[in-house]
Amino acid sequence: MPKIHPNRICKFRETSGLSMQALAERVGTSAQQIDRLEKGKIRLTVDWMIRIGKALAVDPKELMIVDAAAPPSGVKSQPERAEPPQRVPGLPPSLHTMPVDLGSPDLPIMGRAQGGSEGVLMIPNDQRPVDWTYRPPQLRGVSDAFAVFAYDDSMHPMYKNGQTLWIHPHLPVKPGDGVLVIKRNEQALIKELVRRTKSELVLRQYRPREEEFALAMREIHAVYRIIGALDLR
Repeated sequence: MPKIHPNRICKFRETSGLSMQALAERVGTSAQQIDRLEKGKIRLTVDWMIRIGKALAVDPKELMIVDAAAPPSGVKSQPERAEPPQRVPGLPPSLHTMPVDLGSPDLPIMGRAQGGSEGVLMIPNDQRPVDWTYRPPQLRGVSDAFAVFAYDDSMHPMYKNGQTLWIHPHLPVKPGDGVLVIKRNEQALIKELVRRTKSELVLRQYRPREEEFALAMREIHAVYRIIGALDLR
């Protein structure tokens, strides 16, 4: 039986007088996805919390249900008393200990997936953003930072198809880092760096089987470090 992830999205949406379609348009998704989120059919990730919280003008943490028996937000069943704050399992400590600065989704998501047997990601030099996402603290002030969508499962479980990957264009890369490799023909690869020499770049992928392979440095335009991933599914 599928696991259900309860939340308060429906409560706040109805309080705001919004239909699923209206909320979907504010968030930048579909009414069907909002329905799945409200019913707990898919997990409410931090990125969804931020996007939906901003659309509903509520603190993202309020969307989570910590204790199903607890009274709704703002309702006290007994006089106030000093108690340690409840923690939401799986929520980053920063969302427990400080206010969430929603900001605006100003980080461009670049590239487009290309179908066919190769299943590559293309990032042309004149590429316009295909979408926008929220900027993590590590990329604030980095004007040329960007993000990409993971387009296959070749790096699972390190990265999964459909995740949003944050790219820092200036951090040095080292063996073991997740990297975005952009080739001179504008194809892009999401892999793990094994080593780099003057003549070649050795990379690792995990599916359909774990293997290493090399690319000649003359084929490569840039190598960028992936600093994190958001799961939007």
